[in-house]
Amino acid sequence: MRKGGRLPGREQIIRRMWRLANAGAGDAVRLACFPPEEWGETDGLNLDALTEFKRSSSGVVELRFVDRGRLLERLLDNADHSGEEQVERFLRAMEGQGE
Repeated sequence: MRKGGRLPGREQIIRRMWRLANAGAGDAVRLACFPPEEWGETDGLNLDALTEFKRSSSGVVELRFVDRGRLLERLLDNADHSGEEQVERFLRAMEGQGE
C-alpha cells in the first residue's frame, strides 16, 4: 500500500502500465554486463520493467521483464471499454435533452 493507506486511482494505474510497457532495458543490461563491484550506485537506475534478475555461480545471467504485450492488450481493452462508456454517457445525455 502507498503512504497514507490510499490506493492509486484508475488513471494512475493506467499511466503506470503505459510507463512499464515502454520502459527500457538498458539499465538492467548494464547490471548483467558488469560485475557487482562495478555497479556503483543503483538508486539512479531505471529497473521498473525488470521482474527477475539471476546470476548463477558460473556467471550466467537471466533477466526477465514485464510482459509488454500483455500490458498493451490490457491497456487496449481498457481504452475500448472507457470509449464505450463515454459513448453511452453521451447518448444518455442526448436522450435527456430531447425530452
